[in-house]
Amino acid sequence: MKKLLISLSVWVVVAAFSAESNAQLDVATPAVASASAPHAFPSEEERAAERQRLDEKSRLIEDQYKQDMTQCYQKFDVVSCRLQARERRIEAKAALRQEELPFKAMERHIKTEEAKQKLAERQSEAKLKKDEADRAEAIAAAKARADANAQKQIDHALQGTKRGDYEQKQREAAQHRADVEKKLRDSNKEPAAPLPVPGR
Repeated sequence: MKKLLISLSVWVVVAAFSAESNAQLDVATPAVASASAPHAFPSEEERAAERQRLDEKSRLIEDQYKQDMTQCYQKFDVVSCRLQARERRIEAKAALRQEELPFKAMERHIKTEEAKQKLAERQSEAKLKKDEADRAEAIAAAKARADANAQKQIDHALQGTKRGDYEQKQREAAQHRADVEKKLRDSNKEPAAPLPVPGR
């Protein structure tokens, strides 16, 4: 009789827990359901509350399982009682998993959207920097062309005079010095290892 009352009280607690969790599920379901609408995600606080509710439900299932197990050791038929408690826990975990799956899918979707948004921001920043660099390069190229054009006009005006010949030689010498310096900078690499001596 005593065992029957204990079993009955356990089932009443489980039923009450189940009814309470269903009531909480009905309250929490709109947050998850509204998340299925495109880009209508719940706020961080709502998601944290839902996460906490699911964690609390999982903890309650484990606590109930532990209580059932301690009560099983008070009974004569411990093995079947433990198996029944285990089955109840498996069923409760499966129901909880059905609640967790949409929530976790929504969390993954939110993280994906955030990552896409960050990537788009980075790409737009990179595009702006690239456009700015291209603009600066185009300005520098236009200035170099204008300088070269002005120099050609001066050369054409001075051509055939001694002063023009002198200026031409000075520019050629400066160009030669620049070429030699560039060659020296490029050739500052260490020389390659010599080839092996044949026959050794």
